Amino acid sequence: MSTALEIKEASRRLSAADRPGTIGSFFPYWDSQIRPFLLNAIAALPDDRFDFKPRPEMFTAHQVALHVAEAERGWIHHVLEGGPYEEWILEHENPSLGWVTAHGGHDRASLLSALAEWHAHTRRWFDQPAAELGTLVHYQPQDGSAQRHYTVHYILARVQEHEIHHRAQLVLYLRLMGIQPPPIM
Repeated sequence: MSTALEIKEASRRLSAADRPGTIGSFFPYWDSQIRPFLLNAIAALPDDRFDFKPRPEMFTAHQVALHVAEAERGWIHHVLEGGPYEEWILEHENPSLGWVTAHGGHDRASLLSALAEWHAHTRRWFDQPAAELGTLVHYQPQDGSAQRHYTVHYILARVQEHEIHHRAQLVLYLRLMGIQPPPIM
């Protein structure tokens, strides 16, 4: 069995050459560094602090992590694959009170399950030929606004960037709680 240090060192040697000709070659660090760091940040979050939020109008720590899965599901399953749309975190009727969780359990297992389930859709795209990155996806928003057009590459890069953004938000929440965040991969 590999140690955390060995896994970290091995991930630092990854490059596009490890998955030549595939979409995965463009995202070598998502599953080796980005997602594991998010999962480590969630692991550092105490069960009794899932409802922590620095200000009333913000997401709770649990909602930040669930939002990562929600957004990945939205972009990959809905926009890219044409699956149904769902919102999991809804604005509270009084916006100054923040948000309401409308999907999934409020426990660590449910949260990790949602992250794994919807990231599996993304991972399937990693095995597709790199030429698919230029495929143009036509998307009609449900609000009736003008049709939008995205490349597969844009969608995948957007979802990866979104995850990085919110894992940093979780790290900030941990620090505000007085908890040492996990080391970055």
